[in-house]
Amino acid sequence: MAAPSAGAARLPTRLASFYFFYYATVGAFMPYWSPYLAARGFSPAQMGVAYALMGLMRSVVPVAWGWYADHHGGRIRLIRGASLAALALFMAIPFMPGVFWVGAVMMGYTLFWHALLPQFEVVTLSHLLAIGGDYSRVRLWGSVGFVASVLGLGVLLDVTGILWLPWLVGTFWLGMALSTWAVPEPPLASHGDAPRPSIWHVLRQPATLSLLFVCLCSQLSFAPYYNFFTLFLERHAYPRSYAGLLWSLGVIAEIGMFMVAARVIAVFGARRMMLVALAVTALRWAVTAAAIDSLPVLLLAQASHALSFAAYHAVAMHYVQRLFPGALQGRGQALYNAVAYGIGGSIGSLASGFLWDGVSPEAVFYSAAAVAALGFWVAYRRLPEA
Repeated sequence: MAAPSAGAARLPTRLASFYFFYYATVGAFMPYWSPYLAARGFSPAQMGVAYALMGLMRSVVPVAWGWYADHHGGRIRLIRGASLAALALFMAIPFMPGVFWVGAVMMGYTLFWHALLPQFEVVTLSHLLAIGGDYSRVRLWGSVGFVASVLGLGVLLDVTGILWLPWLVGTFWLGMALSTWAVPEPPLASHGDAPRPSIWHVLRQPATLSLLFVCLCSQLSFAPYYNFFTLFLERHAYPRSYAGLLWSLGVIAEIGMFMVAARVIAVFGARRMMLVALAVTALRWAVTAAAIDSLPVLLLAQASHALSFAAYHAVAMHYVQRLFPGALQGRGQALYNAVAYGIGGSIGSLASGFLWDGVSPEAVFYSAAAVAALGFWVAYRRLPEA
């Protein structure tokens, strides 16, 4: 067999660089964006509304981008344009005068930022299928970027103050935009004379509907964690540096799982791993609510991120790649992101913002545990092996 070309050998590194910078931006948002918005005058309920509107955009925009890319091609060209537009809009935030305008610009960059990942997943999976690479070992560099962002920004923000956050994060956005220019267009899948599959036929399948509902429950339950975990810690007198360390611990555990995810799924099966991930997720949120003042318990809860997120995500990608064949990959990835992170994230953000103000922070995380438990029950009853 011929040795891979130098370009093919370097391709996983180029793909990994996008994930590094993309998730470095995520690592800046999850722990620190709510404190930044609070400093800009947002209440928890207003944050919940803003996050919910962003999630609503995420439930529509990726599907439109996926449809266009599947029909017209030029997927990496679209990704490059979207990354530059997202960077330009994001860097306008420090100049916005108040809550309304900050929220409006957040909606604007969501049009482009949330279009990036689903389409880049298609690019990655297509390239790796062609050269025989391991998705999880490429994706783990996103987790490395997340940890670097969380730890590095935690130290810098203690010095600069939270209002410097957009300027610091802008460096990651720039790296993300530049990294897309090192990745070529993915190879086109050859389907011979086979009929072009119908997206509606796939969506009517019980396996597809079950997967999308299970993923919605998983990521709806994560919304309070993404949006309010740092504020929950600060409410209980944890210093911001502790928040960064707890976030980082979760993602370090995630990296470990991504390194072995393909082998774990091969040994235990996708369905069984999804059930384990959802059960651990439900327990994690219940423990977070009940034992927020116990640092050792929180450390264990964060370590469970290896199963509650990393195993879940690897299995979800496994299902999506198999349920949405060839020409449907762009729309399949977009629909997965729209349902799980868009609809699930927006419902979870809106509900958690109002529960936080109207009931208690603990109620937010207990509710998240109940939603994850619902996802477990549906997966147990309806999700087939893939």
